[in-house]
Amino acid sequence: MATLMDLRRLTRSRLGIPVSDDFITDAVLDDHINLAVQAIEAEYHWPWSDVVEQVTITPDAPDIPQPDGYRATRSVFDGDTELGQVSAVDLLTWSGATSEVPRVWCPMVDTVAVRPVVQSDLALTHYWYRQPAWLRDDADVPSVPAQFIGAIVAKAAQLLSAREGAGADASRHGDEYNDWLERMRRDVRRTTGPTRVRVRPGGWI
Repeated sequence: MATLMDLRRLTRSRLGIPVSDDFITDAVLDDHINLAVQAIEAEYHWPWSDVVEQVTITPDAPDIPQPDGYRATRSVFDGDTELGQVSAVDLLTWSGATSEVPRVWCPMVDTVAVRPVVQSDLALTHYWYRQPAWLRDDADVPSVPAQFIGAIVAKAAQLLSAREGAGADASRHGDEYNDWLERMRRDVRRTTGPTRVRVRPGGWI
């Protein structure tokens, strides 16, 4: 398990920067390591960011509150039935409607709106993606699994090289970062599948 302190050391080593360097300080390294983690998380919906949560909606509270660390909703299920995702404009067509079961959902400000409004309490399954926490303390651990920390180091090195105007170095680190992304995607495809098999109306396999 790699900590923020480990990531600092590895990034310094990659760039050949001594601990006494007064231009690339710990604070600068921490910022760029955190930016690297955020960049990696934005590249793909990684399985380590998946969260499955059981929530209950009611006639008086028909929407799902967005939890702490919420980034995006993957899907919402009522039992084995997946609700459809619609735009905010399309959600308006369900205004004032009530039903035994909901049909659609849409992210709205700080909630995930579910429509039509249910007539009684109903348990749903909310699949969502977590936003990675900002690493601050030496012992903080990134959400990216330990076997992929090379991607964090390569991206942080790319960002720091670009900051210093070292274009060739930034390009070299960027190439290795892209190699890491390909490796990570291959590994994810080998070890994970969809939440469940889903066939939408009009779809085909």
